[in-house]
Amino acid sequence: MSLTGFIGAAISIAAGLLGLVWPRPVSRVIGLALPSPLGLSEVRATYGGFFVGAGLAVILIGRRDAALVLGAAWGGACLARAASFLIDRSRTKENIAGLVIEALVSVLLLAP
Repeated sequence: MSLTGFIGAAISIAAGLLGLVWPRPVSRVIGLALPSPLGLSEVRATYGGFFVGAGLAVILIGRRDAALVLGAAWGGACLARAASFLIDRSRTKENIAGLVIEALVSVLLLAP
């Protein structure tokens, strides 16, 4: 696996740790309300554990194909966010920042 793939996986882990350890601040940044303990669990699981697990898997497997899978996931998120700009008219500075981050991490993981 390339250095860029390792960096992309590390960013995934770091993002996941933020969601796992600090779900309330993360939910505020991404604009989600947490009306119940279930909401906290969802942020910890989806924005936390999922990202930590996926990034760790890429590092532990240590192969380019593992990085390609995670890169495709980040790229899919980026494309869905871009579609949301058009469909939902959700072009905010936070959404633009999310798009840039998703594109960057995707490119890092997909780069040779």
